[in-house]
Parts: sequence; structure tokens; C-alpha cells
Amino acid sequence: MVRERILIAGLGLIGGSLAKAFRKCGYEIHAYDVNKSAVEKAICEGIVKEKIEDLDEAEDEYAFSFICVPVLESIPILSKLSSKIKNGIITDVGSTKTQICKYSIEHKITNFIGGHPMAGTEKIGYEYSFDALFNGAYYFITPTGMNRKEDIEKLKNLLQSIGCQVEEIDFELHDKITAVISHLPHVVSAGLVNMLSSSEIYCKFAGGGFKDITRISSSSPKMWADISISNKNVLLELIEAYIELLKNFKLSLQSENYDEIYSYFEKAKLIRDKIVSDGK
Repeated sequence: MVRERILIAGLGLIGGSLAKAFRKCGYEIHAYDVNKSAVEKAICEGIVKEKIEDLDEAEDEYAFSFICVPVLESIPILSKLSSKIKNGIITDVGSTKTQICKYSIEHKITNFIGGHPMAGTEKIGYEYSFDALFNGAYYFITPTGMNRKEDIEKLKNLLQSIGCQVEEIDFELHDKITAVISHLPHVVSAGLVNMLSSSEIYCKFAGGGFKDITRISSSSPKMWADISISNKNVLLELIEAYIELLKNFKLSLQSENYDEIYSYFEKAKLIRDKIVSDGK
């Protein structure tokens, strides 16, 4: 028996994986994407039931609508969907929440609840999506005072049904947390890769350690450019703090202060080991 209908706007890695996970749970999936071939492939696979050609023509028939596009494109889509969908819950999966949540407050979109799955890979596109992507993953939701408690619970229950560990959090705090654990690391990773440039000798010998620390640089440039702009203020503060950290290490190295250099690496090891241990 088919359960409620879900609309997925954006059928890339995250949107595609959500579609597959929800379809596995018995939901009927309708999808929109500017990349028509992605939707057609999902229809051929039996994941998507119906293709939405134009979001302006979306009907108020969805229990849940997920906005799964780069963050700078999310607000225009929310504007379209909120004018059509009044009864179902609208949410998104963007890595930043402040802009879109403030927009929903300003425009009194009471059925919008911000969301962000802490899941993904460095791959891009529907072809890399899979239904188990969210198993055991943290999934932030960022409700505001406008949201009904029953809507918040409905969204939580839906996300838990595909294996997510749902965490309810303030949208501004969310952006500070993700800037530290995700956004700045992507900036640093890209910087390390860019230092190689196109030098064949460096690229030839870049081994496992370098590949591990820079894996995330294979992610979508469009997505990370959008995230950087969207979370600009927090990210700028963190970049300044990181530059200061490197400056201090540079001074320790110039003066050959062994104790401070050792402490720099020791502190990092202790924190990293605890993170890995807690994550088991």
C-alpha cells in the first residue's frame, strides 16, 4: 500500500538518496530537477513516480517537500513551493540555515522547518545516490517559534524512519557548528590541493595521507561556493582564528621551540583520538 506523497526538488546525491530511502519505506516520490535525465533515470529505476516539470505548477498534495539544491538556490524554490503548498511540511537539506530560516520567519512560512543531514560523500549527482546514506547519520532540524509541535514531530519521525539520529537545534548555532566541523575544513582542504597546482612532481607522489586529508576537495565547487557565501560572517571569523593558529606555529618553528611544536601536535592527537573513539 502506497503511503503519503513526498516531493523532492533537486535529485542529486542527497536528494536522490532521500528519494531512494523514502521509496524503500513505501512513500510515493515525485521529483523536480533542472537535469531532466536524473529524474528520468529515477523513474526508470522505479524510485520516482512522477516528474514535476515546473515548481510553479506544484499542487498542494505532498505530506513533505524537500528542497535539495545548492543553498543560494534554496530560497527562490522555497518561495515558489510555499505559495502552493499550505498543508504539507516543507524542509530543506542545506548546510547553512540562518538565511533560509530568517526568510521563512520574515515571510511567515509556518510550514517550513530547516534541515541538514550530516551525511554525504565527495561524489556528485544522482548516479552516486544510495538508500543507506543516512543510516546512523546525524540530521539537524532547526524549527522556529512559528512551527507547530505536531509538524516538528512528523518530520522527526519521518527522518528517524530512514535511520537518522535527529538533533533539534537553533539555526544560528547550527551554522557555527557546521562552520567549524565542515565549512572551514573544506576551505583548508582546497587550499592544500591548490598548493600542488598542476606540478606533476608533487601530484605524482601525493600518497594516502594527502589523499585522505583532501578527499573532500572532490566535492561540488558550486555547492561549496554557495555555502561559503551563505555562511560568510562565521567563516571569516574562523579563517582569522586559523591564520592566527598557523602564525603561532610559524613563530614556534622559527625559534625552534620544541615544547610548543610538540604541544601543537599532541593536542591535535588527543582531540582527534577522542573524536574517533566517541564515534565508534
